[in-house]
Amino acid sequence: MSPTMDARKRAVRELPQFPPAARLAYRYRSRLLGWLLDEHAFLREALRRAWPRAVRRELVVTERVVEIPFVLRSLLLPPGSRVLDVGSRWSVLPLYLVALGYRTVAVDLDEILLGRSGPDLVKADLRASPFRSASFDAAVMVSTLEHVGVGWYDTRTDSEDDLRIMRELRRLVKPGGRLMITVPVGRGGVGRTQRAYDRERLRMIIQGWAVEERFFFVQRGVSWQPASEEIAVREDSVDVTRAVALIHLRRPEGEPVHPARASS
Repeated sequence: MSPTMDARKRAVRELPQFPPAARLAYRYRSRLLGWLLDEHAFLREALRRAWPRAVRRELVVTERVVEIPFVLRSLLLPPGSRVLDVGSRWSVLPLYLVALGYRTVAVDLDEILLGRSGPDLVKADLRASPFRSASFDAAVMVSTLEHVGVGWYDTRTDSEDDLRIMRELRRLVKPGGRLMITVPVGRGGVGRTQRAYDRERLRMIIQGWAVEERFFFVQRGVSWQPASEEIAVREDSVDVTRAVALIHLRRPEGEPVHPARASS
C-alpha cells in the first residue's frame, strides 16, 4: 500500500462525525470559495442569498433514512432485552436503542465514540468475538457487513469474512432471537470500501436463519423509494450505495446452544 493511500484510509477512519440520514450540502462555483466559506456558516449563507450562482445548497439523503426506522420498528422487544449493535464507531443507533429501554452492547473494531452515553462499549472483532453463546435477545447490523473482509476499515481481506460474521451472530443470538441487517444490493462485486450483494450473495449470508421480512429501497434523486428485489439488484452499489436490502431474520427455535467462546 502506498503512503498516500495509507494516510487517506487513516483519515477516513478518524473522521470525527456521525453520518446523518439527511444533511445540507453546499456546492461552490470555485474551489477557492469552498476553502474560504466551508467553516463559516453565517458568511456562506449570506453569500448564498446574495449570489445564488456562487453557492448552491442541496439536500443529501442517505440510506440511513430507511435503515434506522426499519430497525426500530422491527425489534419489538420488551424493555430490558439485551441487544447487540455491530459496527458502532460512527453510529448513533445505540443511543436510540438505549432510549427505548434496551440493554445495549455496542461493538466495533475501533474505539467507539459514544462515551458514557448509555450503551456498554466493547472493542472487539466479531469474527472471533468475546461473548457467550445465546447471550443476546437480538442483534442489529446497519451498513456494516459489506465492509467486513474488504480491507478498508482494517487490514484483513477475506471474501468469506461476511459469512463468518453471520455464523457468529447465529451463535450469539438466542434461539428465537432476532437479527436486523441492512446491506447495499446491486449487480454484485467488491469496491474499494465495500461489497454489493446480488441475489446469490444475499442467499448465502442469510443461510441458517429464518426470514421474517425483506424490503428493498433504491435511491431516486434525494429520496429512497421502495422497490422490488428485481429492480434493486440492477443498481450499481459497489462504490456508492444506490440500493439497500433491509432484512429481518430469526434464529430458528430448537437449535442447540453452542458452548461459550469466552466468559464476557
